[in-house]
Amino acid sequence: MSPFDLDRIGGRRALDALVDVVVDAGDEARRMFERGQAHVETKPDRSPVTLADKMVEDRIRAYLARAHPSAGFLGEETGASGPSSALRFVLDPIDGTRAFVRGLDTWSVLCGLEADGAPRVGIAYMPAARDLFVGVIGGGAYDGGRACRVSHVATLVDATITHGVLAQFTDNGLAHVLPRLAERTSARGLSDFDGYRQLLRGKVDAMIDPGVKPWDLCAPAVLVREAGGRLTSFAGEESIHGGSSLATNGLVHDELLALLR
Repeated sequence: MSPFDLDRIGGRRALDALVDVVVDAGDEARRMFERGQAHVETKPDRSPVTLADKMVEDRIRAYLARAHPSAGFLGEETGASGPSSALRFVLDPIDGTRAFVRGLDTWSVLCGLEADGAPRVGIAYMPAARDLFVGVIGGGAYDGGRACRVSHVATLVDATITHGVLAQFTDNGLAHVLPRLAERTSARGLSDFDGYRQLLRGKVDAMIDPGVKPWDLCAPAVLVREAGGRLTSFAGEESIHGGSSLATNGLVHDELLALLR
């Protein structure tokens, strides 16, 4: 994959400014989290949304409209907006809203950039844990300024696999996969970006994520690929629009794809 030219969004200073906006919005959400200000509502799909979700999306979307008016926007809470463009920012304002509501510190703010239909920039900020990941295709992926590197485990029998909530499997007709994971790997649940965080730190060897949307994957796709791993749909497509995600260290990817099928 060819390196992304940051000059398309105004250069490194523009990326740094966006990172600052993501961090500032995330820190405001953290203050709401610490005060217990969830104010939960239920969306039509029965998933929760909080004041923090709405605040983060409104703040970052407003900044992007000012700073990058020619780019499109896709957010979990407000959908698609802005001009049709080769550049589109993709935002999950609170990835892990259920964790946020229950007081768990594994929620995050995910902001990515698609260029010409592919993820090119990824920012993932976990405010409660103070963890910041930034990646650019061709420019590496960094965890608090340190280069991310996936693990070197090469076989499933030795692999530690993490996955999203069990309902993601049952709701998407994949319940039959769970016994296979239990029999052939060391599997444990680490939902939302937390699973990708552990993959980026080499602590697990794969993250299996059924039933996901582009805003869940745009930032992680960049980070995983730049850390030396692979991220595809369960069909093996190099896409964040396939409704599923298998992210691995690359070495166990094909074995896991076969298991998922």
